[in-house]
Amino acid sequence: MQFSLKIFRHFFLRRKRIKKNKLLWSVIIVGSLLIFSGIILGVVGAAILNIPFIRMDLVPIGVGFCGVMLLGMGITKLVDEKKTTKAQLIEENDARNIVIRQNAKSRAFDLMLHLFGFGLLVLAMFDYLNKVSFFSLLALYYSCYAYYLYCVQINKENM
Repeated sequence: MQFSLKIFRHFFLRRKRIKKNKLLWSVIIVGSLLIFSGIILGVVGAAILNIPFIRMDLVPIGVGFCGVMLLGMGITKLVDEKKTTKAQLIEENDARNIVIRQNAKSRAFDLMLHLFGFGLLVLAMFDYLNKVSFFSLLALYYSCYAYYLYCVQINKENM
């Protein structure tokens, strides 16, 4: 019974690891394609897209930047997974370290919530946002805050 349980765990964890690696490789490939597309759009020009952007010169920079971010994130995570030992995995999954990471995430979310609202207000006051983008970002801001309040309420009920 224990032998079959060990085999099941081995294959289940192996399949989970393979799926995770496929996702990382797909992120790396999409990032590379976006970088390549940004370079092509920079050389040929973004006008071939036939999409009316306000600043056509920033389209290749934005596409390339998204590619760099995806590529960097994928390679960093892949290298981090390859170098992780079993002792480090046990240390990572320690309850104390999990609480430390959750505390850091909550503080970062609190900071982001205040800075995002302030940045939105400043951009609107200096007339860098039109009405559609302002209200879209405002709806995004309030939906994040509503989800935060929902999670707080759920956690209060569970504790």
